[in-house]
Amino acid sequence: MRITLCLLVAVLFLPSSACAADSNSPPETKAWIRHVIPLPREIDFEGFVTVRPTDVAVRLCDESSDVERAAAELLRGALAARPAAATDLRDSADSPDAAAATVASAATEPPTSPTATDSESGRGAARIELRLVVCSAAGRLGDVAVPGADKLAAKPNREQAYVIAPISPDTLALTGLDERGVYYAALTLAQLLETQRTADRVTVPLVRVLDWPDLAERGGWGGSMSSDIRWMAAHKLNLAEVQATLSIAEDGTGRAALDPALVEHARLHAFRIVPIITHLEQLMSSGLFTRFPETRGVGPKAKLPGYEDHQVPCSFQPRFRALLGQWMTDLARIKGVDTICVWLSENDLQCGCDQCLAIGQFAAETRACVNAWRIARQTKPDLKLRILLTQGSYRTNDKVLAEAPPEVQISYYDGGRTYNSSRDPMIYPLMEQAARDGRWLGVYPQVTASWRIVCPWSGPQFMKSRMTEFVDKRLSNVCAYATPHNRLYDFNVTAVAEWGWNAHGRDEREFAAAWATRRGLKDPELAAEWAVLLGSVGWDVYGSGVPYPQFFGRAADMVRRRSAPVLGQGPFRYFATPERFHEAATAVARAATLADQLGDPALCAETQVIGGYVTMLARLYDIAAFVSRQTPPSDAERHALNDDLLAFALAEWKVNEGLRAWEAATLGRPAGERFTDTQNVNDQTLVEVSEALAPFGVRNPLAAYLTRQIGQYETGDFEATQSAQKVLDVTSVLDGPGEYQVRFTHTKGYIGATVSRVALVGAPRDPPENRTELAVDAHRGVIGYTPTDPVYTLRLTTHDDALRYYVVADLTAPRSGDKPAERGGCNGTITFWKVRQPGEELRPLPLLPMAPTEKTR
Repeated sequence: MRITLCLLVAVLFLPSSACAADSNSPPETKAWIRHVIPLPREIDFEGFVTVRPTDVAVRLCDESSDVERAAAELLRGALAARPAAATDLRDSADSPDAAAATVASAATEPPTSPTATDSESGRGAARIELRLVVCSAAGRLGDVAVPGADKLAAKPNREQAYVIAPISPDTLALTGLDERGVYYAALTLAQLLETQRTADRVTVPLVRVLDWPDLAERGGWGGSMSSDIRWMAAHKLNLAEVQATLSIAEDGTGRAALDPALVEHARLHAFRIVPIITHLEQLMSSGLFTRFPETRGVGPKAKLPGYEDHQVPCSFQPRFRALLGQWMTDLARIKGVDTICVWLSENDLQCGCDQCLAIGQFAAETRACVNAWRIARQTKPDLKLRILLTQGSYRTNDKVLAEAPPEVQISYYDGGRTYNSSRDPMIYPLMEQAARDGRWLGVYPQVTASWRIVCPWSGPQFMKSRMTEFVDKRLSNVCAYATPHNRLYDFNVTAVAEWGWNAHGRDEREFAAAWATRRGLKDPELAAEWAVLLGSVGWDVYGSGVPYPQFFGRAADMVRRRSAPVLGQGPFRYFATPERFHEAATAVARAATLADQLGDPALCAETQVIGGYVTMLARLYDIAAFVSRQTPPSDAERHALNDDLLAFALAEWKVNEGLRAWEAATLGRPAGERFTDTQNVNDQTLVEVSEALAPFGVRNPLAAYLTRQIGQYETGDFEATQSAQKVLDVTSVLDGPGEYQVRFTHTKGYIGATVSRVALVGAPRDPPENRTELAVDAHRGVIGYTPTDPVYTLRLTTHDDALRYYVVADLTAPRSGDKPAERGGCNGTITFWKVRQPGEELRPLPLLPMAPTEKTR
């Protein structure tokens, strides 16, 4: 016979406090709620009880599914404080094998019936029972009504809705209408159980929760999504869209592959994988045009100039239509795949055949996709089709919507309109109306500073604005893009989970505090202040297109052309007055103090990067305003310009220094090509601005320390012998003795290169053939989209002005000429810079004579 809890343990009862948002919660419960992300819609703490973990039993029923068993194991992990089962999972490896082990572990303890009273541990009656089971549509577990569960059937996205509620003095029911709801109930309680957990005691909240999500699908694509499923699922994200591997078999049949173990692994975490058939003008890697040349689109607009691998197929060509149907059918056969997403061509191209011209490229592609989907539905009748719009289709999206049957799902993507960080609304009237009319609509937003560059940004205002817009405009899905890795954008990806589930719950500050709480920062209130302060400044910077696209030539060109800068436009879009620079700098200074107090290296680095960009913008404005004047400058004014250039240079240095510190604090390993490219473009902007100011006689004392491209390698270099030696003159960029570095970066092509040796050699100016090796770095570097050891260090002990200096690099790569076009290509750049030593102070360099043209302006 069970004895009630009040006779066994002391229970702290609090006044009932049903909370719609933790900003209004009593202090006693607020601390508990901050451990839960996303915020439940309704949560009521009736009391708390502290017991031994072994006094808590996790119960399943005889018919429990494997997802429910995985949920039970998650709770057992929280009770036992096992890191592998912790709901944060920030440092946990994610693999299908781990999922299988979890379910196998859960299965070792046979599920009990809802009426069982013996402890699963065999130690007698449990003091608290956590009962996980799917309830009836009426909200009942057999004869027992679960308080609040009768409301689940009327909630949006009811298959994910759940209830946690006491059904006896010592039993909590965790239930939903579907196994996914049960899993989410377990996630919420597991987060609460971690709140006050010691080695031998756990505090169990006697809690009532009624909860459901705003958006049916919350997740992302690209980056590290496939390897972060447990990490994402821990905060109720539930979607990863993943590129399928497309090929053509020897008999000409289309084949599509996606790891079935990945799909199953996701399912066990109430998560789903949607396979992607990539942009239709980028199918060359499948072998499409090599095997079936007749499928190529015809006419001058069918191919993207300069890109051999970007060509539209003819959407009415029977062979292409058959292959598309075969690819979809292959994917439909994978257990757990219930939706396929096809990306329309990304660029504004056009097959010139009469049929494609008659209805337009993107309507024609949509028609081919719908036809292929109908073929695949013969294998899986309930298969859904999702079509991704693009910047290419933007002008004719209305025709795509008209061509797609109402049951076909539509995701909105545009490289310039959904991949941006502006304050502009994202869902434009055509899309808004489609959602309002009941059409399933998703969106592909970036949740980073930019798709093109990699910079730190924890942006609560930005994320709240985006997610609230998506919910209020009745979208069904958000598929976020966080390249190259979720770990770099922990805050923003977690914000997708928070506000995709409950858009009007927490405000920006409360979410930041909850994020800091779960991250384990020592003072969540300070962390929240930091995030709100710096998040707004970051939005000003990144929303203005800094560094992309403004630092990709535009900013330097403004100085070079002597164009007057305009506040509120271009790189100064969100800096409408000179005072805004000062306000932003003041906020950054306060954020830096907070980050130091918190002692978190990632927060300190992020503050340094964003603060550096603010200073660069302020000095860029002053520089551009100065050079746009028509009157010649005085020497005093040139000295001021020299100071501005030094401040601009030092800020740029701080930005790149902060980027490297952020990379180390968050990933602990190289963040990839675009991260390197971000640093390079910052350096290049400084180089170009400095060069534009040379006529004024001012000089940049950091010039030697900036990355400069000194050469490149191309596919043809490897055709004859599969090897190449690059001899690159660096005399003009060498700045005396010191340490220099050479970096190799892959830029284009299917094939990577290998570098075996890099040397610095000196040679007399006449004859230059008599070279002497001065420094060598001989290690194996693999140069591809995921490089390994791509940087080479060369130390020059003495410098002789009478010599010319060369970098000599030995590279190898397979030849491309004997491979299909889609499997060839090996191109990259070689950059060079001097390493600045710690403590090396920089001062303005003496002015040089001003160019004659500047004296007479």
